[in-house]
Amino acid sequence: MQPAPIPANEIERLATLRSYAILDTACEQSFDDIARLAARLLGTRMAAVSLVDADRQWFKAKVGLPVEETPRDHAFCAHTILGETPLVVPDAHRDPRFSDNPLVVGDPGVRFYAGVPLVAPNGHALGSLCVTDSESRTLSADELETLVSLARTVMTTLELHRAMIQVRQLAMTDALTGLANRAALLHALEERLRGPWVPLSLLYLDLDGFKRVNDLHGHAAGDVVLRRVAEILGATVGPRDLTARIGGDEFIVLPARLDYDALAALGEHVRAAVAAGMAEQGWPVTVSIGAIQFFDRPRDLGAILSAADALMYRAKLAGKDRVVAGLERAAAA
Repeated sequence: MQPAPIPANEIERLATLRSYAILDTACEQSFDDIARLAARLLGTRMAAVSLVDADRQWFKAKVGLPVEETPRDHAFCAHTILGETPLVVPDAHRDPRFSDNPLVVGDPGVRFYAGVPLVAPNGHALGSLCVTDSESRTLSADELETLVSLARTVMTTLELHRAMIQVRQLAMTDALTGLANRAALLHALEERLRGPWVPLSLLYLDLDGFKRVNDLHGHAAGDVVLRRVAEILGATVGPRDLTARIGGDEFIVLPARLDYDALAALGEHVRAAVAAGMAEQGWPVTVSIGAIQFFDRPRDLGAILSAADALMYRAKLAGKDRVVAGLERAAAA
């Protein structure tokens, strides 16, 4: 067996593949229909929409294949992505690249293979639309053109899939800072409320002195402050923590999971980082933070935000540039 060589542009190719956010997703009718149509029109037992990942090929759709993925070294499609034209193997038993391939000598007993590379608009091949059979055969020119046309349909469907993801991401992103927006935060909180309960921690941030920056220097300067705060938060909280700008100069950090003491410490760390970052720029801006943990499941989203907001205002009233922490438990019956 001769595993396919790694393309020279492999790093960029994998980045393109992952930009579609398609790997390991659930079955989708549109892709399944294309695979079934390819097998039916070309009269083969097997067909697949195959995506070639770093060390495997994964089937987004398949007909007649007993597995969800195979090692990349076994993939015919790993050879297909090396070229710009279809790869046709009339008899794998007679092809030294594949004659001892486990997919040939074992299940599913591939003898014939034809694959068309799925090429993204930037020129990187993601995988292939392929048809295979356990009998040797060839394709006519018309059959090959049919496979090429169906591969174009796969790419169109992938582009639509990526566009829908991008639209959803835009709808959940604050345009000024690039952080999650209020809608994204509420969605994350709803997911936490619906799932198995673990204590929920949250930091509610409100900038001190921001209005004065806007009044003295204009909204453009205010926007610079907000973007800088977003950068500081991104560098301060954990990679699994959700950080959102929920409006104006208010931000929320939703840690993945913290105990109460760690939450208070994170709040102080964020407060100090914002104060230092603003001072470096000469901006008289600090942050007041309400740090709250819900030990028991709160009744709704409103209860979460109201309780966190109340703690933040206590920090304001206590002199600003500080953290006030609180622990919420369900009232005793």
